[in-house]
Amino acid sequence: MAELPEAKQFVGLHARHMGFSPTFIDDVLGRIKTLDGDGDGSWVGEWSAKAEVTAGAGDHLAAANLFNLARFPAADNEAKRLAGKACSENFAVWMKAAKIGERRKINVGNAALTILFSPGKKKDAPLVILMGGIVSLKEQWGSFLKLGRKIGAAVAIADFPGMGENTLSYDRSAAALYGAIMAAVAGECDISRTLVVAPSFGGYLAVLHNLKNPRIQGIVTVGAPLRSFFLDPVAKAGMPGISRFALSIALGCEENKVDETLSALALSTGELKSVSVPLHYVAALDDEIIPSSEWTDAQKLVPQFHLHAFKDVHGAPNHLMETRLLILSILLQHTGRAILSRFIKQILRFRLRFATPRLHHS
Repeated sequence: MAELPEAKQFVGLHARHMGFSPTFIDDVLGRIKTLDGDGDGSWVGEWSAKAEVTAGAGDHLAAANLFNLARFPAADNEAKRLAGKACSENFAVWMKAAKIGERRKINVGNAALTILFSPGKKKDAPLVILMGGIVSLKEQWGSFLKLGRKIGAAVAIADFPGMGENTLSYDRSAAALYGAIMAAVAGECDISRTLVVAPSFGGYLAVLHNLKNPRIQGIVTVGAPLRSFFLDPVAKAGMPGISRFALSIALGCEENKVDETLSALALSTGELKSVSVPLHYVAALDDEIIPSSEWTDAQKLVPQFHLHAFKDVHGAPNHLMETRLLILSILLQHTGRAILSRFIKQILRFRLRFATPRLHHS
């Protein structure tokens, strides 16, 4: 399990993404003295206390985010499992009040899980599927439910395997999740036009499923492992403790078995050459998890590979606005709003003019 300083560093980035101020984040983190237990000074205790106060004040969206942080990086004890449940419950209250989206049960093989779904205004609306990474819950992506309605898309959001309300294990068979989502909402949108937005390890599953499902028309990912990471012993040995711990839960194995379990997931060169859709890949040049060979090799193998590389760490947290603009431009293109998409791209190019040499964009 990771040390407390590492956990504080990682969660600080996530909390800023959620809109919490640095002062608020530092106040909570300053109270936390241990990752263990559930009382005062514990990780889950301090974040949950803030979440309960926020929920009592009627801000259920913020409360959901705080409960999300309370079970970070994974619900490995009862207190964190309760925090994860409270996250889902508070987000459901917010969805109902906002009249946007719903919780929906779907089946993936013998497993049953819950997704968030918002239909488009029209039944022929294209579908956008989102799945977070190994340390976030689907509720963290909830803002896309409202965005989807605005741009004319149906939106489905799922937890990463082994996280939140997703009981699947992270292996090759988990890629079937995308097909199961499409089947579950087939009568309410045009699943033949599906775009997947899946950062990190979820992006790997999207690429894998595309090899079998031509209805996926594009994939957007941020720092996804495809082949090199899974086969590189140095990269796996150097991953942060947070990532190794979360992956052990997602993979359903002991932490000392993570490396060998991951090795079986690597995509072959033939599979990468067979990716038939545009793959937009946001890379971090100082990524502490994914080696640079991941995207340099993919550039040579994937026919429609589009690289967007920032001078940043894993997930490009310091280029959040640029990443959001990129994703928005692709979403607008996907929903047939080409003029708006070009406008957003112009804004992105303008920002990037002042970012050089922090960015390589192709």
